[in-house]
Amino acid sequence: MLRVPQYKAPPALPDRRPVSFDTLYEEHAEDVFVWARRYAAGRSGWAEDITHDVFLKAWEHRAWLREEDVRGWLFRVTQNVAFSALRRENTFRRRVTDLLFPPQRAETESSPEAVLERREALRSATATLDRLPGQERVVMALKLLDDLSQREIAQLLSLSEGYVSKLISRAQDRLSAWGWKVDDGTP
Repeated sequence: MLRVPQYKAPPALPDRRPVSFDTLYEEHAEDVFVWARRYAAGRSGWAEDITHDVFLKAWEHRAWLREEDVRGWLFRVTQNVAFSALRRENTFRRRVTDLLFPPQRAETESSPEAVLERREALRSATATLDRLPGQERVVMALKLLDDLSQREIAQLLSLSEGYVSKLISRAQDRLSAWGWKVDDGTP
């Protein structure tokens, strides 16, 4: 007589319940904010933006997030989002610095007073650009920092060249009113 081996089911895995997004947010939003604030050097608004981005990612991945491992996942995502934001911020600052103080000039002016002057000018320039309305700020950043033409900006943002010209003009008027000398790039 032929014996057929008995099938044994594998041991049951621990209960891995999907996480409720509402519960996830209620239980972990404060932790994510605190973690983000550490990367933000105490800037609450920046930490709020990071927290928002982390929970957007959590929403996108909610189908496979499990209660057992969600805290570690949130920490790693917070760290990755914060590092990415800091890299973007440093790139922006470097471009503004290079625009205000071309590298060859900065090398010749390395005294502590010159370094302090550059830092203050950078802080002022960043704060002034941040005051511009959203579209004007984006258009001016593309023009000044990325050195794009009005045509390239229009294509990139799916706007008409006339509207881009209008946004640049408005931004230049605002910047001039705030004490900036703005070169429109025309001869």
